Amino acid sequence: MKVCRLLAVLFAVLPYVVFGQNSLGIPPVFNYNKSVFQGGSRTWDIKQDSRGIMYFANNEGLITFNGRYWNPYPLPNSTILRSIFIDENDRIYVGGQGEFGYFEGGVHTKLSYTSLSGRVPQAYQKFADIWNTAATGRSVFFRATDRIFEWTNGGITVHTPVSEWLFLGEAAGRLFAQDKNRGLLEFRNKQWVPLNNANIMEEAIVASVLPIGTDSVFVATITNKNYLLHNNTLQRLNTGPWQDLYTPSFAKLSNNAYVMATSTDGCVIRTLDGCVIQRIAAAEGLRNTNVTRVFVDRDQNIWAGVDNTIAVIGYNSAVKFFRPNTENDVTGFSTRILGNKLYVSSSNGVYVAQLAGGIADHSLCQGKFSLVNGSDRGEAWRLEEVNGQLILAHNNGIFLINDELAKPVATGTGSWMFLPLSSGYPIQDMLVGTYYGVDMLRYSNGRFKRAGTLAGQADSYRFLERDEDGTIWASHPYRGIYRLTLSSDSTAYAVRLFTRDDGLPSSYQNFVFRIKNRIVFATEAGVYEFDRAAGRFMPSQSFALFAGIPIKYLKDDADGNVWFCSGKKIGVAKSVADSISGGIFYFPEIEGLNTSGFENIYPYDKSNIYIGSETGIIHLNYEKYRTNTPHPRVLLSVVNISGKKDSTIFGGYPSQNSAGSYTQQGLQIPLLHAAFNAFHFEYSSPNYGIQGQISYSYWLEGYDTKWSAWSTNTEKDYTNLPSGTYTFKLKARNSLNVESDPVVYTFVIRPPWYQTKWAILIYVIVALIGLYLFIRWQQRAWRLQQNKYEEKLAQLRYIHQLEIEKNEKEIVKLQNEMLENEVLMKTKELANTSMQLMENTGALSKVKLELAKLHLSAEDESDLKRITSLLKDIEKNSANWDQFATHFDELNDGFLNRLKAKYPTLSRNDLKVCAYLRLNFSSKQIAQLQNISVRGVEIHRYRLRKKLGLQTEVPLNEYLAAI
Repeated sequence: MKVCRLLAVLFAVLPYVVFGQNSLGIPPVFNYNKSVFQGGSRTWDIKQDSRGIMYFANNEGLITFNGRYWNPYPLPNSTILRSIFIDENDRIYVGGQGEFGYFEGGVHTKLSYTSLSGRVPQAYQKFADIWNTAATGRSVFFRATDRIFEWTNGGITVHTPVSEWLFLGEAAGRLFAQDKNRGLLEFRNKQWVPLNNANIMEEAIVASVLPIGTDSVFVATITNKNYLLHNNTLQRLNTGPWQDLYTPSFAKLSNNAYVMATSTDGCVIRTLDGCVIQRIAAAEGLRNTNVTRVFVDRDQNIWAGVDNTIAVIGYNSAVKFFRPNTENDVTGFSTRILGNKLYVSSSNGVYVAQLAGGIADHSLCQGKFSLVNGSDRGEAWRLEEVNGQLILAHNNGIFLINDELAKPVATGTGSWMFLPLSSGYPIQDMLVGTYYGVDMLRYSNGRFKRAGTLAGQADSYRFLERDEDGTIWASHPYRGIYRLTLSSDSTAYAVRLFTRDDGLPSSYQNFVFRIKNRIVFATEAGVYEFDRAAGRFMPSQSFALFAGIPIKYLKDDADGNVWFCSGKKIGVAKSVADSISGGIFYFPEIEGLNTSGFENIYPYDKSNIYIGSETGIIHLNYEKYRTNTPHPRVLLSVVNISGKKDSTIFGGYPSQNSAGSYTQQGLQIPLLHAAFNAFHFEYSSPNYGIQGQISYSYWLEGYDTKWSAWSTNTEKDYTNLPSGTYTFKLKARNSLNVESDPVVYTFVIRPPWYQTKWAILIYVIVALIGLYLFIRWQQRAWRLQQNKYEEKLAQLRYIHQLEIEKNEKEIVKLQNEMLENEVLMKTKELANTSMQLMENTGALSKVKLELAKLHLSAEDESDLKRITSLLKDIEKNSANWDQFATHFDELNDGFLNRLKAKYPTLSRNDLKVCAYLRLNFSSKQIAQLQNISVRGVEIHRYRLRKKLGLQTEVPLNEYLAAI
C-alpha cells in the first residue's frame, strides 16, 4: 500500500456513523432455520474449503453445507464447537469445549473425527473452550484462555500467557495473539514477539485481523475500535466520533471494504475510513439483529451466524431489491429516471430517491426513498416522461410529478396509461387510457390540460399502442383486441373487436405492445401480428423465437434486446443483427417475484434493469449478470449402494492427487460384490445465494446411452445393474447455460462367482471332461444296449414259446369251461324237468284220491281200475322228491341240506318253495307247479318268512341266494 494511501486512511476524519444511509439496492437474504441445518441456536465460526463446501462451528458441533444438503457432525463429547481452520488439503481443524482435533474425509466415507486432546501433555489436559483455531507454516494453533496448543508434526507444544490469551488469528501469513497484559503479539521464530505501540489498544479485545494490500493488517476489536498494523506498528483508524457497539466478528470484502457483525444492528458494511456502505438487519431480511459471526465466501456472499439461523447475503449479486417502504412493503408498478432521480410508482403513491452521479450501478447509490407528496391515496399505476415532464397515471386521475410534489392535472377518473399521438417534440396531443374509456390530454404553454373524454365504446383501456398508419390498438385481457379509429377531429373513435375468430389463438390474455417500431400482440401461443391484407392475426415471423410461449409483457431496450414476462418467468431475447435470434435467457433467481397482472420492465441501460415486484422494485445489473455470474461447480455428495444391507461407498470427500485435483485414482475405484446392484447418487453445486439456480445432467456410462435432460433434481437412483464397469458423469449448468467441468466417479460391479473368469475356465474344463465322459458313457451304453438287445431277443423268443404254450392251455381250459357250463345248463334243465315231473306226480296222486271217492257201478269200476292203474304208471315214471333234492343240492352246493340244517322246522313243501325261489321262479310259476293260486303262494311265502325269522326290509329271494 502506498504511503499516501496509508496516510489518507490513518488520518481520516470522516465520522464513523453506523446508522448512516444504506445503498438503495438491498441484496437478497436467505435464512436457514436451525430446523433446516439440524443444529443449535448459535454459530461461532464459519469457513469454506477449496471445493466450496461451507463449514459452521455450532452449538451442536460441526455442520456442513454443499448448496443442497446439510450434514451435522457432533464432537465425541457432544459439546459446543467454537472455532474452525481448514488447511490446503481440506483437513478441518476444530476446537470446542474441552476438545480439539480435526475432521477428515475418507475415500469411501463422510467426515471422520480424530481427537488431538489425548496428545496434550498430562499437566495441561484440563482446559475449557478452544475459542480460536489458526495456522502458520506446518503448525496449527488452538487457543484457550489460559494456553495455546501448537500441533506440529504429530506433537503438541503448550504456550502459556503472561496473564490471559484474549485472541488468536492469522492474516497475510502472519500469526497474531493478544495477551491481556502484553497486548498484540506476533509469532516469529517460535516466539511471541510484541508489536510496536501494542498498548495503544488499551483493554480492547481483538475480534479479527484482516490483510490489507500486501503489507498491512486491519485489526478490528469487539468494541468497534479499529487499528492498522503497518511496519509492525499499530495505529488507530477512524479518529472521528466513536460509536460503542459490540462487534464480535469481521470479514474482508475488498481492500477497502469489510463487513462486521454486531449484536444490535445486524451486519454493517463499511469502508476502512469508517464510511458505512450498507446495513443489513431485520428490515433488510435478517431474522434478527444479533450476529455472532460473519464470513465472506469466494463469490462475495456474506454468511452470518444469527441466533437460531444461518443467513447468506448475496452482497455481490447482480440482483438487488429496492424497497421504497421497508416498514410496509408496497407493490412496484413502474419506474422512471428523470433529473438524476429515481421514481417508483407503487400501490401507495410515488417514491423518489436521489441517484449519485458517476455510479454506473444504481443499486450501489447511497440514499433512501421518500414519498412524493400528494401521490398517495391510491394506486400510482404508471409513470411516463413526456416533453421532459414526468406524468403519472393514478387511481385518482392524472398528476404531474415535480421533484417531490404531485400536482393534479385531471382528477376524478382513474387512469392507466398515456399514448402520444405524434413523435415530434413537443408532443401536442396524448390519449389517456382510463377505467371507463379514452381521454385526451393537450399540451400548451408548457402545461398538460385535459381536453375531454372521447366519444366511443366505454371500456377499461389499460393497453394502448399506435401504429405507423395512426390506427390505435387496445387490448383487454378478458375480451380480445380492439382497433380504435379516431374521427378526423379526434373527439370520437369507432371500435372493432377482434377475437379468436380473427386468427388469435384465444379471445383471452392478449396484450398489445410496440416493439422495434412494430405493433405486436402477446398471446398465450407466442407473438402475433395483424395481416392487413388478410384482415387476420398471424404468428409473427420476426418474433418466431417466442412461438408456443405464453407471453404477457414485452419491452425492448436500447440494444434491441426484448425483455418479456411469461407466467412467473422473466427473460430476455437477445438481438443479433436487428433480429430476435440470439436465444432466450431466463432469470430463475427472480422467478415468481414480479408483479403478476401488472408486469413492468424498465431497461434503463445494461447495468440498470428495473422490474416491478410485489415488494417494490427488482434491480438487475444485466452486464454484471452476464460477466460476473460465478462459473458453476458441481459436487458428488454421496454414493449409496443397496444389497443385503445398505452401505455408503463415497461420502463426498475424494482425495487429492499430487497435482491438487480430485480425480479418482485406480486404487480408489470400488470393486463391489454382485449383490450390490442398486445405487443412489446425491449431488449439489456450491453456488450460494440468489445465483445458486443450477440444473444438472448425468450420464452413467455402461448403462445410459447419452447425457440426461437438464433437471434441478439433485438425486438419481439406479437399480438392478448387471455386472460390469460403470462411470457416473455429472455436470451442472447455470441460467446463462454455462456448464461446469464434469465430475467423474467409476465403480465396478463384480460378476457373481458363476460368471467369473475362473468359473468360466472351470466350466470349460468340466465341459471337456463331461464330453469325454459322455463319449465313454455313450460307447459303454452302446455295448450295453447291444447286449440288452440280444438278451431281449432271446427273452422274446422264450416268451413267444411260453405264449404259444399258454394259449394252447387257455384254449383247453376254455373248452373245458364250455363243457362244464354246458353240463351245468343241462343239469339245471334236468332239475327243472324233474321238478315238473314231480309236481305232476303229486297232481296225479290227488286225481287218484278223488277217483277213489267216486261211487261207480260195476261196469264203471272196471274203467276206474283201468284209470287208477294208468295213474300209478305215471307216478312211477316221475322221480320222487328225495331224488330231486339230491340232484338240486349237487347243482346248488347243498342248498337244501344247509337250509334244513339251519331251519329244521321247515316242511317238505317249504323246502320245495325255497328251491323254487332259489331258482328265481315267480309266484305265478310256483302257483302252477304247486297247483295252487298266486294268493296261496304269497301266503306260503309269508309263513316261510316267519319261519326263517326275516325282518320286513330283508328280501326273501336275496336271503335264500346268500345261504
